[in-house]
Amino acid sequence: MVRTLLGSTALLSVLLITPQAQAAETYPSPAMETPQLKLSGQTSFNSYFFKNERLFRATRDGPNQECSRRKYGRGQLFSVENSRLKVNVDGRTDPGMEYGLVFVFDGNTDADHFVREDYLYFGGTWGRIYAGDTKGVESSMSFGGYDNWGATGFLDGGTISRVVNETTGTVDSIDLVGETSRDTKFTYLTPRKYGFQLGASYTPRTEHRGEQTIESGRSVLSSKRPFTTDNIASGINFIHKFTNGVETGLSATSIFAQTHPEFKGAPARRNTASFALGGTISYLNFGFSAEYGNNGRSQQLKMGGNKVNAGQFIDFGVSYKWGATTLSTGYFYGWRKALGGGETKDFVSRKAKTNAVAAAIDHKLAPGLGVYAEYENFQMKNPAALIEGERINKLLGKCNEFRGPVKNNTANVFVVGSRVVF
Repeated sequence: MVRTLLGSTALLSVLLITPQAQAAETYPSPAMETPQLKLSGQTSFNSYFFKNERLFRATRDGPNQECSRRKYGRGQLFSVENSRLKVNVDGRTDPGMEYGLVFVFDGNTDADHFVREDYLYFGGTWGRIYAGDTKGVESSMSFGGYDNWGATGFLDGGTISRVVNETTGTVDSIDLVGETSRDTKFTYLTPRKYGFQLGASYTPRTEHRGEQTIESGRSVLSSKRPFTTDNIASGINFIHKFTNGVETGLSATSIFAQTHPEFKGAPARRNTASFALGGTISYLNFGFSAEYGNNGRSQQLKMGGNKVNAGQFIDFGVSYKWGATTLSTGYFYGWRKALGGGETKDFVSRKAKTNAVAAAIDHKLAPGLGVYAEYENFQMKNPAALIEGERINKLLGKCNEFRGPVKNNTANVFVVGSRVVF
């Protein structure tokens, strides 16, 4: 009897265990990959030779005359730029969802913050999410002339901020007004279908990053400027490679946000609404790209019959590559209706404009090591530069928040440099 009972128990155990074993063989339990750590980075060393025709000028009224400061005239400058160390922690779940953490450490020894970017990401068949301090779709999804600019990157690099006196009130940036840079945001990108992809970024408040303290009533930057809340950037692009080897990309991006003046009591400003259309095409060793941007009246003062706008711009880029060498050239033209009258009336618009060209040569010496040379010319004109400068000084009230107006400047810049990327 005991043997029969033991035998029955053993048989029952086999019957119960065997299907589980088979199920375990057929349907393995979910497994998680251990997140992998990856390091990458780059740095550049540049030598600038530059000449500006115009320096800062004093404003015409009262104590604001002391706001005039001399800046760049002509000379030579060494600069270490675009220095960064990127740390990726990438993981994947067994069903296929990607996730990770990215830190980008800034190698700029003069930077206020050591961390340039800090964000999480999640991705799968449903799309991709980015949450944290990184650029939005207005930058990541767009195409433009800058896709074919070499060397320092022309207007996408640091030349203007390093050695050029910007004429007050001119458009000299490829960034749309309202661009959120690396301010803390949430971004969603759809999967790419038939070459198309959609994306949107939401930034609750510009000028805020990470755990930074904010003030709802004023700009937190030392150089006060308008800021935005409920900033929504959207983008759509199309990428396709044809069978004959032609590759093309098209993009449309926009930014809408509520604009706030520099501080409490400052004159009200118009809300932000800007957009850009761009495209790029390449075939064999040739590349061409272009962009049109329109800032409308974003962040302009709401005063009287003011018809001042934030300007428009176009940019182009052409490149040709043979072997380890690449030749490239770029062009930028920006224009806007500038202030042309009194304090609250007689706003006769005047045209402010920027013409800029660049030519560059890049040569790859070894994997991750390159040298380059670049020439840039800037012609900036604004007949209302002094009037707009006086208004800015009167509005801000502190000389250390405005550098003083510059009128009709022409600047020539020659750069030689080297870059290491790993």
